[in-house]
Amino acid sequence: MSSRPRLPARLLAVLLLGVAVGAGAQTGTVAPPTPDTRATQVTRASGRCGVCHPADRAAFEHSLHAREDVRCVSCHGGDDTTLEKAAAHGRGFTGKVDRGSIPQMCGGCHSDVEKMRPYDLPVDQYALYQTSDHGKRLRAGDRAVAVCSDCHGPHDVLAPSDPSSKVFPTNIPRTCGACHGDSTLMRSRKLHDTYREYLTSVHARALFDKGNLRAPTCVSCHGVHGAAPPQTGDVNKVCGKCHTAERRYFNAGRHRGAMADQKVSECASCHGDHAIPAAQPMRLAKSCVDCHDDRGKEAVLGQELLADYQRANDELDKADALIARADAVPLQTDDYKARLEEARTYLREAMTATHTVQPDVVSGFSLRAHSVGTEIQSEIQGKLGNIRTAKLLLILFWFYVLVTAGILYRIRDRRRPSR
Repeated sequence: MSSRPRLPARLLAVLLLGVAVGAGAQTGTVAPPTPDTRATQVTRASGRCGVCHPADRAAFEHSLHAREDVRCVSCHGGDDTTLEKAAAHGRGFTGKVDRGSIPQMCGGCHSDVEKMRPYDLPVDQYALYQTSDHGKRLRAGDRAVAVCSDCHGPHDVLAPSDPSSKVFPTNIPRTCGACHGDSTLMRSRKLHDTYREYLTSVHARALFDKGNLRAPTCVSCHGVHGAAPPQTGDVNKVCGKCHTAERRYFNAGRHRGAMADQKVSECASCHGDHAIPAAQPMRLAKSCVDCHDDRGKEAVLGQELLADYQRANDELDKADALIARADAVPLQTDDYKARLEEARTYLREAMTATHTVQPDVVSGFSLRAHSVGTEIQSEIQGKLGNIRTAKLLLILFWFYVLVTAGILYRIRDRRRPSR
């Protein structure tokens, strides 16, 4: 018994659709098209708002807020369950939120203890923002200052630990630089382009080139939501969060009291504020004359500190070269390498101790480094000298052996009877 041939599924669907249209034509009606359920699908986060606002929906659906059941209507109001524009834009719909209202709107949740408790998030961020230069200017009517959405994004709000977040450490300079790198905007406020200055700094090189996520960014020094320039008298506290030893020496030195009396910015006076260069020994002689007479006792002091440092560094370089020679022999050099690294530590501490501006403190570290360098050189030179002596004696020994062998050979030849 032969089976009846079957129509392909796609052809069958086309025939059925034709029948439906024909039936509709006979009755004077057309069958309504099947709705695109993908376009009208209700999601927990964006609802049906994304039908008209697809770009905003795409950004929002990947945000931290969307994952925590915050919806479009949470900020904008309206009804996200309908496709009727009038109904969707009802129920207190605000549309584009006024910039001046954004901090208060975000604070509605982020200042609520009950809402923030499950996430263990602080609830004082809105209050801190009010104390910041941004918050003060905003209250004064300046709508160009930073508000929450400028730093966190309006819809694509991500956790600070997310590398895609605008507030991830490597992205913070660029986020702040959107305003603070705008020369026109900064000039109107009598400020300079601190963003590009920061990019030249040792801090930026540590962050971007070395990938050190603990390197200082804008918020490390200015604060996060309560952002404001550190005041004179507080700069050393801010820098001291990372540079603890430098601050300890500075507080023990003579500059602290003098700078406080004259209201001079502490660390920034010598190191700068944003375009901070790497510490170089030559600055021991140059920095003093930035404030003091280049022929005064301060300038002489700087030259002395630099000379002590350079003498110690030269001895350590010589010791390093001798260690390399000893390695090539080879000699056991692990102990010398460890001592050399210890001496380098003394030398680094000497640079740090310059914040005391006290020669006896600085020279103490330099002399210790100098002493270790000379000791290593003396010991290795002694061993290399012993090796040279041993080689010379060995050469003399073999020379003696060969000469003796030659003499014995000649004597044997003379005693051999001739034929």
